[in-house]
Amino acid sequence: MRAPDRFLGRAGVYAAARPSYPPALGEWMSERGLLLGPVADIGAGTGLFTRLLLSRGAGVHAIEPNPEMRARLEEALRPELESGRLSVVDGTSEATGLPSASVALITAAQAAHWFAPEPTLREFGRILCPGGLVLLVWNDWRGEDVPFNLAYGEVVRRFQSGMPEAVSRAPSPELAQLLPGGFEHVAFGNPLTLTRERLHALAASVSYLPSPTSPDFPALARALDGVFGLHQEDGTVTLHYRAHAYLGRPS
Repeated sequence: MRAPDRFLGRAGVYAAARPSYPPALGEWMSERGLLLGPVADIGAGTGLFTRLLLSRGAGVHAIEPNPEMRARLEEALRPELESGRLSVVDGTSEATGLPSASVALITAAQAAHWFAPEPTLREFGRILCPGGLVLLVWNDWRGEDVPFNLAYGEVVRRFQSGMPEAVSRAPSPELAQLLPGGFEHVAFGNPLTLTRERLHALAASVSYLPSPTSPDFPALARALDGVFGLHQEDGTVTLHYRAHAYLGRPS
């Protein structure tokens, strides 16, 4: 199955349940002067990271191969599309559809682990202006040693299937391949408050867990209800994410 196809039927729950990105990350990007030129946001999905880029004044080309995700992005960000601050392109990291030397920054949030490194690096080199940079971002709840994260992780391990273990870990293998020119790392806390319904939707949005229409999803939902009941306070739980950003060069 191609990477974009793993999210078919999940665009709605993805848009509703996935965490956004912390304002502190946007402030850091602005302070570093990363958003002064055009940005290619590759694997933009439903536009969660695209929103952060736009909120800091960037002009963005959102590259997304999944038609359902692309439609959600266009619907949510219609004013930015109509103003010309945003374009949405059916493309991939290997073939963005953008002109050569047209962007100052490439971003990929929650997406770069899907990229084939060799053709992706060729395309990055083609579309980046001289001196351009690449920013790879992941929201990751793993490694946060708090009770609900640990309990949620146990449920994920029970139901995870069909994906290499590397996809569900911190993305270190991809970094050396996609940022061979070296990189720096910053991280920002990004806790996510979840109702029972949003917890179900969050799990349903994950490519290596049962989809909402899978016959295995009811069992996953029951397992989530069990850990939710043990950890909830006033009807919510908190999954502690950390937003990791890796800024570097593709050569």
